[in-house]
Amino acid sequence: MAEVPAAEVPQAEKDELFCAYAAMILQDSSLEITEDNLNTLIKAAGGSIESFFPSLFAKMCKGKDIEGMLKFGGGGGGAPVAGGAAGGAAAGGGAAPAKAEEKKVEEEEEEEEMDF
Repeated sequence: MAEVPAAEVPQAEKDELFCAYAAMILQDSSLEITEDNLNTLIKAAGGSIESFFPSLFAKMCKGKDIEGMLKFGGGGGGAPVAGGAAGGAAAGGGAAPAKAEEKKVEEEEEEEEMDF
Protein backbone atom coordinates (compact mmCIF):
# COMPACT_ATOMS: atom_id res chain seq x y z
CA MET A 1 0.00 0.00 0.00
CA ALA A 2 2.93 2.34 0.52
CA GLU A 3 3.43 2.43 -3.23
CA VAL A 4 -0.09 3.75 -3.84
CA PRO A 5 -0.93 7.40 -3.12
CA ALA A 6 -3.59 7.70 -0.41
CA ALA A 7 -5.96 9.41 -2.83
CA GLU A 8 -5.95 6.30 -5.03
CA VAL A 9 -6.75 3.79 -2.26
CA PRO A 10 -10.37 2.63 -2.60
CA GLN A 11 -12.70 3.87 0.15
CA ALA A 12 -13.56 0.31 1.25
CA GLU A 13 -9.86 -0.38 1.93
CA LYS A 14 -9.53 2.88 3.86
CA ASP A 15 -12.56 1.92 5.96
CA GLU A 16 -11.04 -1.47 6.70
CA LEU A 17 -7.69 0.08 7.62
CA PHE A 18 -9.37 2.59 9.94
CA CYS A 19 -11.11 -0.27 11.75
CA ALA A 20 -8.00 -2.42 11.92
CA TYR A 21 -5.82 0.36 13.31
CA ALA A 22 -8.52 1.46 15.74
CA ALA A 23 -8.92 -2.13 16.96
CA MET A 24 -5.17 -2.43 17.53
CA ILE A 25 -5.13 0.85 19.46
CA LEU A 26 -8.08 -0.25 21.59
CA GLN A 27 -6.43 -3.61 22.30
CA ASP A 28 -3.15 -1.91 23.20
CA SER A 29 -5.05 0.43 25.53
CA SER A 30 -6.82 -2.52 27.19
CA LEU A 31 -10.20 -1.23 26.01
CA GLU A 32 -12.99 -3.37 24.64
CA ILE A 33 -13.31 -3.50 20.86
CA THR A 34 -16.90 -2.38 20.39
CA GLU A 35 -18.72 -0.53 17.65
CA ASP A 36 -18.96 2.58 19.83
CA ASN A 37 -15.27 2.53 20.77
CA LEU A 38 -14.23 2.02 17.14
CA ASN A 39 -16.46 4.90 15.98
CA THR A 40 -15.20 7.19 18.73
CA LEU A 41 -11.55 6.52 17.90
CA ILE A 42 -12.04 6.83 14.14
CA LYS A 43 -13.91 10.13 14.51
CA ALA A 44 -11.23 11.42 16.90
CA ALA A 45 -8.66 10.68 14.19
CA GLY A 46 -10.67 12.71 11.71
CA GLY A 47 -11.91 9.76 9.72
CA SER A 48 -15.32 8.93 8.39
CA ILE A 49 -16.27 5.45 7.25
CA GLU A 50 -19.30 3.48 6.14
CA SER A 51 -21.53 2.84 9.15
CA PHE A 52 -21.54 -0.95 8.83
CA PHE A 53 -17.74 -1.37 9.13
CA PRO A 54 -17.34 -0.74 12.90
CA SER A 55 -20.27 -3.03 13.71
CA LEU A 56 -18.92 -5.76 11.44
CA PHE A 57 -15.40 -5.39 12.78
CA ALA A 58 -16.52 -5.45 16.43
CA LYS A 59 -18.53 -8.64 15.81
CA MET A 60 -15.57 -10.20 14.02
CA CYS A 61 -13.22 -9.41 16.92
CA LYS A 62 -15.61 -10.54 19.67
CA GLY A 63 -14.31 -13.61 21.47
CA LYS A 64 -11.04 -13.67 19.52
CA ASP A 65 -7.56 -13.57 21.05
CA ILE A 66 -6.55 -10.27 19.49
CA GLU A 67 -3.54 -9.96 21.80
CA GLY A 68 -2.25 -13.30 20.58
CA MET A 69 -2.81 -12.32 16.95
CA LEU A 70 -0.82 -9.13 17.42
CA LYS A 71 2.07 -10.99 19.06
CA PHE A 72 2.19 -13.82 16.51
CA GLY A 73 5.39 -13.68 14.52
CA GLY A 74 6.71 -10.68 16.40
CA GLY A 75 9.92 -10.25 18.29
CA GLY A 76 12.20 -9.46 15.38
CA GLY A 77 13.41 -13.01 14.89
CA GLY A 78 16.69 -12.39 16.71
CA ALA A 79 16.32 -15.12 19.30
CA PRO A 80 16.81 -18.15 17.01
CA VAL A 81 20.00 -16.68 15.52
CA ALA A 82 21.40 -15.88 18.96
CA GLY A 83 20.42 -19.33 20.18
CA GLY A 84 22.20 -20.93 17.25
CA ALA A 85 25.36 -18.93 17.89
CA ALA A 86 25.28 -19.76 21.58
CA GLY A 87 24.88 -23.43 20.77
CA GLY A 88 27.85 -23.35 18.41
CA ALA A 89 29.99 -21.51 20.95
CA ALA A 90 29.11 -24.06 23.58
CA ALA A 91 30.30 -26.79 21.23
CA GLY A 92 33.62 -24.99 20.94
CA GLY A 93 33.45 -23.51 17.44
CA GLY A 94 31.08 -20.56 17.53
CA ALA A 95 33.48 -17.68 18.17
CA ALA A 96 35.82 -18.10 15.20
CA PRO A 97 33.22 -17.88 12.40
CA ALA A 98 31.74 -14.77 13.98
CA LYS A 99 35.14 -13.04 13.95
CA ALA A 100 35.79 -14.03 10.34
CA GLU A 101 32.41 -12.71 9.28
CA GLU A 102 32.99 -9.47 11.20
CA LYS A 103 36.36 -8.99 9.48
CA LYS A 104 34.77 -9.55 6.06
CA VAL A 105 32.14 -6.89 6.77
CA GLU A 106 34.87 -4.42 7.81
CA GLU A 107 36.77 -5.07 4.56
CA GLU A 108 33.63 -4.44 2.52
CA GLU A 109 33.05 -1.17 4.37
CA GLU A 110 36.62 -0.06 3.64
CA GLU A 111 36.12 -0.81 -0.06
CA GLU A 112 32.91 1.25 -0.08
CA GLU A 113 34.69 4.21 1.44
CA MET A 114 37.17 4.29 -1.44
CA ASP A 115 35.67 6.19 -4.33
CA PHE A 116 36.53 4.10 -7.37
